[in-house]
Amino acid sequence: PELAAACEVWKSIKFEYETIDTV
Repeated sequence: PELAAACEVWKSIKFEYETIDTV
């Protein structure tokens, strides 16, 4: 469960980072 939660957080951060990078 912990690993899954960390993965979700990482994907969220990566998505936000990519969005900011695009803008």
